[in-house]
Amino acid sequence: MTQHIETDVVVVGAGTAGTFFAWRLAQAGFKIVVLEKRRLEELGTDIGIFHMDEIRFAQFGIPLPTGDELVGARSPRPYPDGRAWPPDGDGCKLVNYAFYVMEKPLFIQRLHRYAALAGVQFIEQAAVGDVIIENGTLAGLRATVDDEALAVRARLVADCSGIGGAVRTRLPDDFGVENDPISDDDTLFVILQYWDDIEGDHPTGLNFYPFHKTFCNPSYGDGAILGIGQPGSYEQAERVQQAFLAERFPNPHRLVKRCQGRTPFRRPPYSLVGDGFMVMGDAAFMTKPFSGEGVTSGFTGCQIAAEVATAALAKGDVSRAALWPYNVRYFCDQGAKFAELLAQLPAAAELSRRDVNYLFEQDIIFSGAGFTRMNRDFEVRRSTGEVLSLTTKLIRGVVSGQFSTASLKALLGAMSVSGKLRAAYERYPETPAGFEPWVADVRPLWRAVGK
Repeated sequence: MTQHIETDVVVVGAGTAGTFFAWRLAQAGFKIVVLEKRRLEELGTDIGIFHMDEIRFAQFGIPLPTGDELVGARSPRPYPDGRAWPPDGDGCKLVNYAFYVMEKPLFIQRLHRYAALAGVQFIEQAAVGDVIIENGTLAGLRATVDDEALAVRARLVADCSGIGGAVRTRLPDDFGVENDPISDDDTLFVILQYWDDIEGDHPTGLNFYPFHKTFCNPSYGDGAILGIGQPGSYEQAERVQQAFLAERFPNPHRLVKRCQGRTPFRRPPYSLVGDGFMVMGDAAFMTKPFSGEGVTSGFTGCQIAAEVATAALAKGDVSRAALWPYNVRYFCDQGAKFAELLAQLPAAAELSRRDVNYLFEQDIIFSGAGFTRMNRDFEVRRSTGEVLSLTTKLIRGVVSGQFSTASLKALLGAMSVSGKLRAAYERYPETPAGFEPWVADVRPLWRAVGK
């Protein structure tokens, strides 16, 4: 026997992106069903603690955290700033940007309550299977719940399933949305170590080590979380983390727990919509290129998608063309900024310790103001005078032997390609008719970026 459900929208994934999107559409008066492969109470437990920008709560209409949801000092106020550290020495940069440190499971459960009160129906332990395609339109999904078959028919299907893209990767090749699974090279493998009873001096508050792709953030009580994200594999992340800890954190301590997870680190699909379909959050690779964090950047996509979907559903038209404004609004703004940043990362990742130390010392790329603007605006805009000053410093570094000629050429090349990519995304086609020519122009630029 197969159970049948009909609804306005079926959302796959009850994490932060899926729940936020479902909540917004339920508030607009639509019938929403969310399928989640795990138990709701398990979501977020694999990571435990995360941080969220103070300014994003008001931006997305989410009340500030209180009580047990807060970690560290459990203060009603956020951590007001953080520090970015060079590979060597103590010349850190102060980042004047406030974050809350929070319990992710409790935050997700709070979003679940908001969504449920708005009328969202959650179905736990629902393993998504085949997609239902009718006349070229995505009309629903098949799933299994407690070994029982389930068929959900919906006017709109939203893939918010996370890095695996449970719906996107099942779409037919001619659907108009890339269906390739993410590769290990495009994945950040994240390892978190929760420490307590730490002996000796160590940084407190929020600390970021960009050369090592690591961080030291508050944990419970006086403890700390030592985290890392590396592409390729957990084994690679483990090797780099152990070398970093031996170098910068040899402090005796008690290991409370170790956990791990994956986050996407690649460009989004060229299109986020198809007939009856939208993809967002980690399933659309909306993570921040400079940190790998994706909760709030995913909310940006979800908020746009909810507004576009509300208008399309109200008109009774969920075609690719009707949903296309989601593509345009996302890629012309946050998507363009992320494309520019992502294109610069391969060159930045090849910089030597000496190079990065020089960039920190001279406030080139790695400055407190730059980090602040990066977190707040997802970009660092510079005047012509500032660009000339930075270029002079880089040339001076090459002449003095503190910065390599190869790194200078790589950075300048990356900046050229990244600028072209941003400009291309800011010219995202207004209708599907211009999509294929646009992809033909953009694809060679991404090939030039490399890994």
